[in-house]
Amino acid sequence: MNILYVESSRSWGGQEYRTCLEINWLNAHGHQAWLACNPGSQVQLKASELGTRLVTMPLQHRVDPLRSWRLWRLCRRNQIDLLKTYSSKDHWLCLPLYLCGIPLTRARCITDPLRGKGRAFIFKHGCSKIVADASVIKRQLVQQNRIDPAKIEVIGSAVDLQKFKPPRDRMKFRRELELGADTPVIGNIGMIRPDKGQLILVEAAHLVLAERPDARFVIVGQGTGLLKRGINVRNAIDRAGLVDKIIMAGYRWDTPDVYAACDIVVIASLHTEASPIVLREAFASGRPVIATKVGDIPEIIEDRRNGLLIEPGDSKALAAAILEFISDPKLAARCEANGLRYANEHFSFDRMMEAKLQVDASLVRPAKAKPLTSSAETVPVSEVTTADLASRER
Repeated sequence: MNILYVESSRSWGGQEYRTCLEINWLNAHGHQAWLACNPGSQVQLKASELGTRLVTMPLQHRVDPLRSWRLWRLCRRNQIDLLKTYSSKDHWLCLPLYLCGIPLTRARCITDPLRGKGRAFIFKHGCSKIVADASVIKRQLVQQNRIDPAKIEVIGSAVDLQKFKPPRDRMKFRRELELGADTPVIGNIGMIRPDKGQLILVEAAHLVLAERPDARFVIVGQGTGLLKRGINVRNAIDRAGLVDKIIMAGYRWDTPDVYAACDIVVIASLHTEASPIVLREAFASGRPVIATKVGDIPEIIEDRRNGLLIEPGDSKALAAAILEFISDPKLAARCEANGLRYANEHFSFDRMMEAKLQVDASLVRPAKAKPLTSSAETVPVSEVTTADLASRER
C-alpha cells in the first residue's frame, strides 16, 4: 500500500515519534509511506534525523483549499491508497480528499473529550475509521459522542523490544551525569508540558530528598510551545532549591541507555495521555515503574505486581511510592521482572503494525492492497527523496 501520513504539529513528542517509526517500518516491509509536515518544524528536524521519508508544505490552517488541493495532487501523483491524520487540523485539511474518495483514518491518541459539534461531526462522518490508542478513548467516543463503535478500532502503542532489551550498560548515562553506581536515580522521560506532571514530580522530589538526600532525579525531554514549558519546570526546580538534585537532560535519542541508568521510572501524567510510550519502553527495559491512573495505564499495571499505581496530581503519594521502591529492592525486582514479561507478551511493534495494516487493508480497494508483511515477493521501496517530492509540489 501507499500511505500518506499528515502531521501539522510543529512540536515533537511521543505521537510524532511513533508516526515516524511506523513510516520507517512500512518502507522497510514492502510498502511506501510518506510524512507530510510543516517546514522548519521540530517534526521535520527530528523526522529527518530518523531517516523518515518526508514532504514538507505549510500546514497552518484547518480550512485551506489550496493546501488541500496540493495534498490531493500529491496523492494522485504517488497513487496514495490511504491517508492518516492525527489532529483536528490535519483531519480538516484532508476532509476534501476523503470526500473525493480517498480512504482516511483518524488516530485518536488522547483522552480529552471532544468539544463542539463540529469535531464530533468530523469523527462521525469525515473518516473511514478511527484508530484509538486505548479502550478508554473508544468508550468516550461511543458514550459521549454517540459514534458507532464498529467505526473505532483500538490498537495500543508498542515498541521495538530488541532495542530496549536488557541487560544494557547502566553506567553509560550515569557517567555522563557524574552519578555513582549506588546513587538512586529516578527518571522521567517525555515531552515537558503541564499535563505530563513534571511540576508534581518536582514537589515529590522535595519530599523524597528529605528522607533520601542521596537520590537524584533526571527529567529527559523538551518543552512544547517553542520549548518554553521546559523553562517553567526549570524555574520550579530553582525555586525549590533543587538544582543540584534534579537534572534536566534535554531531548535524548539514547533512551535505552537512559532507562538502563534509572532505578525507577516515573510517569506522573495528570490527564490527556492515552497509551504512553514511556510505559512500554520502561517495561521493555526491565525498569520498575510508578505511574498515575490515566489512559490505559490501569489496564496494564497491576499495583504491586508489575508496578505501582497512584492517583494523578498527588505529590505525597508519588513520593511515598518512590521511597517504597528505594527501600524495598525485592518489590522493585518483582515489578521489573513482571513488567518485562508483560512487554514481551504484549508490546511487540511488529504485531502492532500488522494489526494496523489489517485495518488499513480493509479500507483499500482489494485490487490495490499489497501483502501485509514482508516476504520474498514484496515490492522494493522506490527511491523517492524528500527533494523529489518537494519539487513536485512547487
